[in-house]
Amino acid sequence: MNENEHTFKIVFLGDAAVGKTSLITRYTTKTFTREYLQTIGCQLNVAEIEVSDITIRLIIWDLAGQPRFDSVRKLYFLGSDAAVVVYSVTDRESFVNVDGWLQAFQRVVPTTEQIPLILVSNKIDLDSQRTVKREEGVKRYANQVFHQLIETSAKSGDNVLELFSIVTTLLIQFRLAELQERLSPFFFSSFGS
Repeated sequence: MNENEHTFKIVFLGDAAVGKTSLITRYTTKTFTREYLQTIGCQLNVAEIEVSDITIRLIIWDLAGQPRFDSVRKLYFLGSDAAVVVYSVTDRESFVNVDGWLQAFQRVVPTTEQIPLILVSNKIDLDSQRTVKREEGVKRYANQVFHQLIETSAKSGDNVLELFSIVTTLLIQFRLAELQERLSPFFFSSFGS
């Protein structure tokens, strides 16, 4: 790998059926499938972003949310450069479980102050079925451990591109400060290609 290529490991955490796989699929293939396919253990996805003359490769680890994978999931946390915790706005329990996901991650990766952590409220297209109010996530987690909070919809695509833009920007800020000077002023315009 040369100085113009950088690879980062991002783990997606959260309860089963909150839309982790759908968010990743929406970003990497620009598609959405209504059919729920349970992730078994872990699924890897790769996305490459070209910014000026720099290639940023995101290795996205989609981790199964079922409790039976707790023991192996810890192994997948090792070496993470960023973590995205996802809950569904239609599933209050998935919101309550955010703290547990964060604690499990921090037990394995204790230096989380050096790792971008993003909280995602997914399924905003189902607003009429919402059980977690918009302001609850902000109120509970603002100015705490999460570096960014964002609401998304994998189904409609709302804010999915922005989510990955935020992750990439935070990775650059945390890990590649020296690259910021080399990146073009049109950094965000390159995410759509």
